[in-house]
Amino acid sequence: MRSFSYFQAVLQTGAPVLLALALTGGAANAADGKPSSGEMTEHVDQLLAERWATEKIEPTATSSDTEFLRRASLDFIGVIPRAAEVRQFLADKDPAKRKKLIDRLLASPRYATHMATTWRNRIIPQEPDPSRAREAAALQKWLRTRFAKNLRYDNLVGGLLLTNGGDEIGPALYFQTHDVAPEKMAASAAELFLGVKLQCAQCHDHPFADWSQRDFWSFAAFFARVKTPQNRGMQMVAYRLVDSDIGEVHLPNSEETVPPKYPRGKSAADGDGTSRRTQLVFWLTSRDNHYFSRAAVNWAWSHLFGRPLVASLDNIDHGAPPANVKLLDELAEYFVHSGFDLQSLWRVLANTQAYQLKVSAEGDAQRDPDLFASMLAKPLTPEQLYDSFLLLAPEANAGNAAMTGPIGQPASSLDGDPLRIEFARRMRPPPGEATEYRAGTLQALMLMNGKTVSGVTAPDTSSLLGALEAPFMTDAQRVESLFLATLARTPDEGERKLFRETLAECKSSDDHQRALSDMFWALLNSTEFAFNH
Repeated sequence: MRSFSYFQAVLQTGAPVLLALALTGGAANAADGKPSSGEMTEHVDQLLAERWATEKIEPTATSSDTEFLRRASLDFIGVIPRAAEVRQFLADKDPAKRKKLIDRLLASPRYATHMATTWRNRIIPQEPDPSRAREAAALQKWLRTRFAKNLRYDNLVGGLLLTNGGDEIGPALYFQTHDVAPEKMAASAAELFLGVKLQCAQCHDHPFADWSQRDFWSFAAFFARVKTPQNRGMQMVAYRLVDSDIGEVHLPNSEETVPPKYPRGKSAADGDGTSRRTQLVFWLTSRDNHYFSRAAVNWAWSHLFGRPLVASLDNIDHGAPPANVKLLDELAEYFVHSGFDLQSLWRVLANTQAYQLKVSAEGDAQRDPDLFASMLAKPLTPEQLYDSFLLLAPEANAGNAAMTGPIGQPASSLDGDPLRIEFARRMRPPPGEATEYRAGTLQALMLMNGKTVSGVTAPDTSSLLGALEAPFMTDAQRVESLFLATLARTPDEGERKLFRETLAECKSSDDHQRALSDMFWALLNSTEFAFNH
């Protein structure tokens, strides 16, 4: 029998052959014959086109180059493109430039930083207590290093769930924020990594799916023996987790002990020297666990398209569009055969025709969003807003200047930036749909009047405005540069005329500078800037 530390080392190092041996007990399954990412993209396009034809739906037109550049940049590196990058992309005549852009974004250090932020917010949806700031920063770093080397997705999840804390304080925060309570850990892990809402069966059988109360507590039993040892008479130096030999869960209002059992599967074996948590990880991340691969693909699709292929995996055969279920299953199979390669999955999805469609124009007939025949606009996250502001005003935040450079430039850590942390805390919207703008009045006022936006647009502090005042630039060039920097597009004729006439009316250089500042402020507070579309 292998030791717990051996299996944890396999998961942490990302050794696919060793992991396959640990899971199957034999030789790893070869991935011979699997489609390439390009072939899988074509297959996804074909499946979607067949459904559009069946539903007699005409998809929206293909997005412009600037729309695609801004969309992909925000989705993969979490920040708007620089004006120079927009100009370069527009001038590029290579028909494969969009595909090459995706490759560049995935190779950027900012990709790992953005994915780490995205995942930290998934793992810990509420801002952690200020006293746990050190652990939150460590979790961000832990995630970033794994996304940077494109660690297998199954190993990333396994490493998170098998953490012992101690010197590796980051992933232990996941357990800490859930109070190491079996029922809280079960609810979170089931939703994050299996795509099911087992917590709905915590107190009674699930009202809409075939999950029983016993199913929930059987899953919770896998976490019942995870403990936090306390050192009597002295303060614990580092938060630690251990797997005890004792610890059970009981049905509510009952003394009945519920043993661990895999959802829709068999009971776990006790007494073989392997901790319950380890057994859960091996089952959870198995190639044969369709819940795991489906949940990963469903999340990835939602990240790019604003909504998942299926609303829930709880009862997937009832209610979900059959065509979407078929597409989800085929993508999940591809993901497994790719070796749980998340970047390969991103390439498949981002190169589809669906990802390159325009958002429905105002006045278009209401489309069924589950058809994905048009792109859905997504509000920028607080981190996307702050980091984009930072890119527009690098001198005001010189300590993080590395984050303002080109795509390939090394990204410095923003984890310890107190301004960013406070901005994200105050701007964090309540839970809801990814395409729903959930910010309230306080957030709107903070954007209009807060120090962050004011510092970006103030004439005496804005590096962008300072550059625009160069004497060799015409007002037409200044207006175009403002739009390229903020909205990643050139102004239309109406916008161009309005802005140029406003600048032409200025009587002094101070008036001219203030007018540019007001224009900059208006663009940053526009709906267009606030959404990824």
